[in-house]
Amino acid sequence: MKTKTAYPIVALFLGVILFSGTFSSPALADVISPREQMKLDFLPEDIFCKEDLVKVTKESTGHVACVKPSSAQKLSDQGWAKGLSSKQLDEIKAKKKLAKEGPAGTITTVAVIKQLAKNPAPGKSSASGYSYVFEACSKAEPIRAPTIFVTSDSETKNVKLGSMLQANSCYVSSVLIKASNPASISAEFLNKGGISDKIELLETKISELKAKIVAAKQKITTSDGQAPKSENIDNIASLKKELKTVQDKLRQFMMALYVPPNMKASNIDIPKSITGKPLDGMSTELISVTEAIVKPDPNNEELKRFNVVFEACSGKSAVRLPIITITSDSDSAEVKLVERIIPNSCQVGITKINAVDSESIQSKISGNSGVSTLVSTLEKQIEEMQTNLAGKRSELAQLISVKLDSAAEQKAVKLTLEISEIREDLLEKRTQLYGLLKGIK
Repeated sequence: MKTKTAYPIVALFLGVILFSGTFSSPALADVISPREQMKLDFLPEDIFCKEDLVKVTKESTGHVACVKPSSAQKLSDQGWAKGLSSKQLDEIKAKKKLAKEGPAGTITTVAVIKQLAKNPAPGKSSASGYSYVFEACSKAEPIRAPTIFVTSDSETKNVKLGSMLQANSCYVSSVLIKASNPASISAEFLNKGGISDKIELLETKISELKAKIVAAKQKITTSDGQAPKSENIDNIASLKKELKTVQDKLRQFMMALYVPPNMKASNIDIPKSITGKPLDGMSTELISVTEAIVKPDPNNEELKRFNVVFEACSGKSAVRLPIITITSDSDSAEVKLVERIIPNSCQVGITKINAVDSESIQSKISGNSGVSTLVSTLEKQIEEMQTNLAGKRSELAQLISVKLDSAAEQKAVKLTLEISEIREDLLEKRTQLYGLLKGIK
C-alpha cells in the first residue's frame, strides 16, 4: 500500500498579472515525432507513434504518418493510406480503448515557491519563476517512463521525470515554471499505460527468446561426443537473429522515448560503434566444426561449408559486445556477441564458414574494447545519475516536510534547478546508450 505524506503548501502571492494566450493542449507521454526520429537515422518501418496515434503509410509516396485512430481507417478507405492489416486494425481498437483510460498515476501539489530574480528590472511587471514541488504516485501498475504536463497562466511544459515509478509507489520531485498567479500552476500525468505495456511486451519476448537459445545450446554438445546436428545450429542462428531484431526494436523505442523534451534529436551526440584492441582477460576456443549439407560453390568441389560452434570467455571483468573472428584457409567471419558476458564466465556462439580443410578453422578475439568501454562508461554514468537524482528528491522531500523560512525556500529552488539539470543529463545519456547499442550490427 502506497503512503502519502502531508506537506505544507508554500505559495507567495506578490501581485497578480492577467495573462491571456493560447497554450498547446497536452499530448500523451511518448516518443519524439517521426520527423525527429528520422534525424536519428530511423528507417520508415522503424518509426514509432505516440501512445494515442496509429502509424499509416501514404500510398503514393511510402511516407509514414502518425494519425488518430479514428482517422486511420478513413485515410485507408479514401486511398490516401495503404490498406490496413489485421494487426493495424487490432492496434486501432486498442488505441481507442486507451484514449478512454485515465492517467496511469496522480500528481499532488506539495509546494509552490517563488524563485527570486537576480537582477529584477525596476518597474517592470512580468511573470515570475516558481519551483513547483509535487508528489508523483503510480497506481496498480508501474510507470516506466513517467511524463507530466505542467501548466500555469503563463507557460506549459512536458516534463520527463527520469525515474521509473514502481507499482503503488510515490516520490517527490519538482520543476521550474513561470506564472503570474502561482495558484494557476497544476500538473497531471500524460502516461496512460501504453508505454509500459510496449516495453514489457518487448522485454518478455526477449526473455522468451533467450530461454529458447539456452535450451537449444544445451542440445549442441552431446554426452557421447557426437557432432551437433545441423538443424540445432540453424535453429540457434534463427533464434539469435530474431533476438537481435527484437533487442534493436526495444533499443530504438527507448532511444526515441528518452530524448529530452527541449532538445532536438539531431543535437544529441550518439557515440559511434568503434572496434578497439582485443579485450584483456578474454579467451575463445572452438567447441565443434561440422560439415554442412549445403555446398558453397558448385564449381569448386574442394570448398566446403562448415558449422562452427565456439566458446568466448571473460576474465575478471565483464565484457560487452566482444567481436570473435573465425578464420579458415578460404574465408573469415566476424561474430559480434550481443549479450553481456559476466566476469569469469563463458558464452557459446555459432557461425558458418567456408574452408577446404576443416583443420584450418580457428577462432580469435578481434576486439571491440572501444565499444565495451563506451557502453560500460555510459551505464556507470546513468547509474550514478539515477542515484544522485533520487538523493536530490529525498533531500527536497525532507526539506519541504516542515515550515520553510526564506533561506529554506531558496534552497528548495536550488534543488529544483539541480533536479532539472540531472533529469536532462540522464535522459541524454540514456539516449546515447541506446543509440550506441542500436548501432551495433
